[in-house]
Amino acid sequence: MQIGDRITTEDHPDKTTIVIYPKIAPWKLALFSLWIAGFTFVGFYMIWILLGGVYSLEVVGDNVEDIRDQQLVYTIVFLGFWAYFEYKSVKSLLWFRYGMEFIKLDRDALTHKRSVFGYGKAHSYFYDNMKNFRLFENDATSFGQFFENAIWSQGTDGLIFSHFGKDKSFGRRLDEKSAKLLLRFIEDKVKTCVKRNLRMLS
Repeated sequence: MQIGDRITTEDHPDKTTIVIYPKIAPWKLALFSLWIAGFTFVGFYMIWILLGGVYSLEVVGDNVEDIRDQQLVYTIVFLGFWAYFEYKSVKSLLWFRYGMEFIKLDRDALTHKRSVFGYGKAHSYFYDNMKNFRLFENDATSFGQFFENAIWSQGTDGLIFSHFGKDKSFGRRLDEKSAKLLLRFIEDKVKTCVKRNLRMLS
């Protein structure tokens, strides 16, 4: 079964599996890749300057040492910001190209796993401990959410629930329609699993 253009589901005798694929327009992905290549080049060039190039630059003026010290400070500050955005950007690029979210619904629990190249850690949540399963409410005025949904980030999740007082979420960058359909699908499957368990126990 297909939900939207990013979600596929499949029923098995003892479980249901759901796969959520990241999706981005090909032209955006191509531009993002070129941007990362240029950004990476600039960062490595600044690292070269930090490791010795800054002292080979020609400096005009009386306070040569002070100017070089200022250049060194500026370079270190720049590289701090660069390293942060480089990490987030490369991580996002790998996610868009090779990532997926895998959800398994069996008799007792929901298991969620985010993977890139097939690698990732799975987390299981028993149905009895899952509370307040709902859509994630996006705040259009929140800078944090705007920042996390920028092209260089992997995006916020579409579904959220409480587990022992802590919020757990999945469904990155799902639009509202797909998130609602997936929520209804999971709720129906969980109800079926719970009823089946009650019949087995009776």
